[in-house]
Amino acid sequence: MQSEEDTLWYYSHLYKPRYNPNFGDIETQKKAHKFLKTCTSSEEWAKFAYEHGLEFYVCKMNENRVESYLHHDIVKDIVISFLDEDKDIYMYYVFRPQENGKYFLIGIKFWEWTENKKTDKDYKKIWAYTFETNGNVQVIEWKKGAEEECVWTSKRPLNVESNWEERPEFGDWESFFTLKRWEKGELDEAFKDKGMDLVFKDK
Repeated sequence: MQSEEDTLWYYSHLYKPRYNPNFGDIETQKKAHKFLKTCTSSEEWAKFAYEHGLEFYVCKMNENRVESYLHHDIVKDIVISFLDEDKDIYMYYVFRPQENGKYFLIGIKFWEWTENKKTDKDYKKIWAYTFETNGNVQVIEWKKGAEEECVWTSKRPLNVESNWEERPEFGDWESFFTLKRWEKGELDEAFKDKGMDLVFKDK
């Protein structure tokens, strides 16, 4: 984890006023740069950034360990990364704002580790899931060392009701941090791998 000082330095460097459409319009960049001159905490910055559609991170702690973190990125997606005990990302969810004002979970990426995992290179498979609001789902499986990927596409619309999230008030992130999002039976066709059982709600 970065210190408050390093975090604020990063954002003050990122939002130096310059023409770069990836970081918002020039007036927003100027406003952010001016704000950061007197900003004293990463939480203060995160609140400002959320209001103006800028980048920020929020960590969820479990005792003294970062369990997961939220990244509001430069395209205004909310990405939730889940960490294992080695601080490696084993899964992330991507939520994208929609025209109805809500967020929709458009993607998942999941790493299936080997039994003797030591680094984030020790995986057996990587799964990528893409969801559309109409219920279409695509799953891509990469097996380590394989020359080709395996692609599965739903033959009918699936139930993606649990992919939706209301736009939260600042700080009300708990629902986004929910790992177990689906009931058994909602997306069984897509979540075929046993490793994906961790996304189903407890009975």
